[in-house]
Amino acid sequence: MQLKDNLQATLALSGCLFLAACSGSDTDKVSPLIITGALNDTGSTACSDAEEAATTCPQAEFPEQDAEFGRDAQAQNQKLSKTGAGIAGFDWLKLDQNGNPSVVQDSAWNDLGSEHSGARWSCVMDNVTQLMWEVKESDPEHPRAGTNTYTWYDDRVDHNGGVEGAANGGNCSSGTCDTKSYVEMVNRDGLCGHQDWRMPTVEELSSLVVVSKVIPALDTDYFPNAKQPRFFTAQSNAMDPTLAWYVYFSDGSVSSTNKADPSYVRLVRGGQQ
Repeated sequence: MQLKDNLQATLALSGCLFLAACSGSDTDKVSPLIITGALNDTGSTACSDAEEAATTCPQAEFPEQDAEFGRDAQAQNQKLSKTGAGIAGFDWLKLDQNGNPSVVQDSAWNDLGSEHSGARWSCVMDNVTQLMWEVKESDPEHPRAGTNTYTWYDDRVDHNGGVEGAANGGNCSSGTCDTKSYVEMVNRDGLCGHQDWRMPTVEELSSLVVVSKVIPALDTDYFPNAKQPRFFTAQSNAMDPTLAWYVYFSDGSVSSTNKADPSYVRLVRGGQQ
């Protein structure tokens, strides 16, 4: 099992949504993460030796590297069966605005294209984790534009770690630019036929990371219009709840920033409810 798989499985079994959220106080206790699908691999497709960070596998002096195991290795060896397609061990399916699989799955994104032609799509289904993800739009005036930023805001005391964050402090095309308002807007619109969209956990958002790619560390054939790096998660930092955790898609790293710092957002549905 890969490093990311081990981390996710450990956190799920322990009932901790993230390492910093696991402490002894009552306010830091969280419910176990409900996993309805399997775990993604890391997207590692190369091995390292003493001189090169990315070279062929295996390396006799550095055995049993990440790329030699799991779904990524099976994909490299053409032994992995997929429902859809995607880089390395990932298995994606493009969905139209109604949540139906796009008739054409292998077309590249085209700002001037249509969903009928397969040149645009609204969501992506992860056939491994069984999570459905929002796809960002290229038009800066679109309410789901990839250039929109939001401050972290959640007034639910059982979700915000004791600090609700900052309302309407981002820069977006949808009017009120914070995470709560954005979730509400997407659910009113019924993106891809659903109204249960939400902010992702650290583990869920990290499941999109492709470690063999940088800026962005993402399968851009399925997630276009996402060159910006810092994406908020649903989780507050338990040690300092004025901060919220984010995934940095330049390299897939995780850190936290002030809830008032405008950042990017990608919504998810399915899995934990």
